[in-house]
Amino acid sequence: MAVLGPRAGTAALLILVLFAGLPFVRPAQAERVLGLTWDRTYLQIDPAGGSSVEQTSDGGFIMTALSRGQWVMKANAAGIPQWQREYSAGGSGVVTQTGDGGFVLASGDQLLKLSNRGGVEWSRLYGAPYDALFTVHQTSDGGYVAMGNTQSIESGHVFNAWILKLDSLGGIVWQKAFPGQDGYWVEQTSDGGYIMSGTVLADGVGAAWVAKLDAYGSISWQKAFEVSWHSPAYQVHQTLDGGYVVLAQIDNRVGQILFASSEAWILRLDSEGRLLWQKSFGAEGFAYPSSISQISDGGFVLAGRSNPASLNPLIGIWGPWLLKLDSSGNLVWQKMYGLGNSGLQEVHETMDGGLIAVGNEATDCCGHLVWAMKLDSDGNVHGCDVGFASNATLTDTSATVTTPSATSVDTPFTPSPTDVTVARLMIMPQDQCRPKIDTV
Repeated sequence: MAVLGPRAGTAALLILVLFAGLPFVRPAQAERVLGLTWDRTYLQIDPAGGSSVEQTSDGGFIMTALSRGQWVMKANAAGIPQWQREYSAGGSGVVTQTGDGGFVLASGDQLLKLSNRGGVEWSRLYGAPYDALFTVHQTSDGGYVAMGNTQSIESGHVFNAWILKLDSLGGIVWQKAFPGQDGYWVEQTSDGGYIMSGTVLADGVGAAWVAKLDAYGSISWQKAFEVSWHSPAYQVHQTLDGGYVVLAQIDNRVGQILFASSEAWILRLDSEGRLLWQKSFGAEGFAYPSSISQISDGGFVLAGRSNPASLNPLIGIWGPWLLKLDSSGNLVWQKMYGLGNSGLQEVHETMDGGLIAVGNEATDCCGHLVWAMKLDSDGNVHGCDVGFASNATLTDTSATVTTPSATSVDTPFTPSPTDVTVARLMIMPQDQCRPKIDTV
């Protein structure tokens, strides 16, 4: 029997309608209202495909998730769709706004440049079908940097971290692979170089890997952080002080049990990769992190899903969670948003000081749905029962820091233009907000 989400049965059956007319738009006045909070679900998706969200320059949001194709929605500040498109691109997707008001979408081994209305300006394939790009960002020169893994080089390894520097039209400026290592994240730094994260083989274990690259992709420094047999580093971001914050995962083993438990792992580094502090979250069960970002007060917000033993000892019953830390890594608050097979994939601070979080919610009628919450700074939706405090642990960790010897090789890929089928959709969101019950 399928495990039901905390609000199972509340979402009505969604009907996909191909729509060639005008998009559904709220009045401009609604978009200027700050401090909104809401809790909404959208269309049915494949939860294995991931989802992403970003606030746009007009105060609205751009979201993506994997449905029949790659679904992208531009919403206003209230989470109401302004336009939605489904693109014939597969694989886990991420979307971000570009300087011209449009967007760039990574989906599998494909990048799409979109206009501000979702039209395709160009689309390119890179590598081969089993290769994947996990993240893409626009660079200061108007081009892009993307990172993922490739199997399409003769390295003797299944996974090879893969980074592409592109021009504004998706042409390759330079490209590199790191044989035998995993790559998950890259972004440009304030000096015009790049910071990347992944997993590197060090002392026989898969250690969290952070590498600083110059503007041409050569390694300036690299660090491996060893704390267990497997500790992938999923994200790294430059912080306000010029250092870095790293989001990783600690996979623990006991005897022959490889995944006895897992923890979210946060590492704070200075500008040269030296450890300032490190914390783990969720040592009593399974905590799977997916996103970290710095907020305006210098602290951090994290998103993920977990199976805390103190809440539910049954393997497979997951709870989506958000976590807020101060700038020194101390816990400010932690909340779970149900105990179903749901998860939160990404969280960011918004212009009004609140938070936007996106993930997937399990239902009994419609599989997994895109799920987004606009929250206040304490993780609440005003007037609604969402989120409850959890008691998972936040503890200090002690990693061994080494200097790995990962090296790069140039890769020979040529981008291939590809046609994209675009379907216009009109998916009406379902409001999941429930009035609070006064217990006084």
